[in-house]
Amino acid sequence: MTLFNRAGAVSAGFALVFCAWVVGAQPLPVAKPEQVGMSAQRLAKIGEALKKESADGSFRGAVVMVARKGKLVYQDAVGMQTTSAKMTPEAIFRIYSMTKPLVSVAAMMLVEDGVVQLTDPVSKYLPGFDKLQVSVPSKDAAGNTTYTLVPQERQMTVQDLLRHTSGLAYGEITQNAPVKEGLERIGVYRKDMDYEARNLAPAEQIEKMATVPLAFHPSTTWNYSLSVDMLGRVVERASGKRLADFLEERLFKPLRMKDSGFWVPAAKMPYVFPLKTRAGSPITLDSGDFPACQRIRRTTPAVRAPCPPRRTTCASARC
Repeated sequence: MTLFNRAGAVSAGFALVFCAWVVGAQPLPVAKPEQVGMSAQRLAKIGEALKKESADGSFRGAVVMVARKGKLVYQDAVGMQTTSAKMTPEAIFRIYSMTKPLVSVAAMMLVEDGVVQLTDPVSKYLPGFDKLQVSVPSKDAAGNTTYTLVPQERQMTVQDLLRHTSGLAYGEITQNAPVKEGLERIGVYRKDMDYEARNLAPAEQIEKMATVPLAFHPSTTWNYSLSVDMLGRVVERASGKRLADFLEERLFKPLRMKDSGFWVPAAKMPYVFPLKTRAGSPITLDSGDFPACQRIRRTTPAVRAPCPPRRTTCASARC
């Protein structure tokens, strides 16, 4: 799942949400660093380090802001937003896995509301997760790795999703062959593009994920994984709302995070930091996403709102 965010993100990182410092939003009051107990001289080293990294080719550009006690004390934009345009504070970035803390907050809101319990089995919300198998590796006489499918010792819980102990995996990371193959088969792992699964509708993703073996027995191993993606599905099932709508109503709107979300309005598309594939080809974010949005809306009963207009960016099959 991927959100977008304006400012405060390094372009070499990943993206999904926007902070409150945005065009059209009330900016933070500005103060001298020394007024809030910080050093202007030391803060300046941040920009110096980022400019060096950008010049060395570690990343193309970055935007950094530092606030303390509710006041903005440092901001800088370094490097390039495109090959011909300098980076600006208005740039919009994908925050990718920084979506995880946001979804985790959403889940804990539902826990606080008494709608979800940390000890709830995930199968309470996602059908089929009570029958998952685990792909267990072993070595044969020749020293080759083989795998055996066994029933999970216990079901994963909401808490397991929150702490990455569910037994789930990322196809991009796992070395467990049956798990990697299963994730590729259902379309949540692509060899040509990391962490790309926008063509799966929510119900379809849940149904197919229930056919892929786990890499570990739940609650036995920490493993960075699709856990929070599935937690997002739990939030949707438990709340009866799309994850995007839940985050907008309960998190982004109250905190005035006006440029945070799963897609970017057409008027703000020029601010989006462009991505490229591993081969160097640009990734276009335009009407190519629109048919998937329409299909998702048709196949997901909980989705009633229309898809965003063409030339907006959908993400993670939640628009």
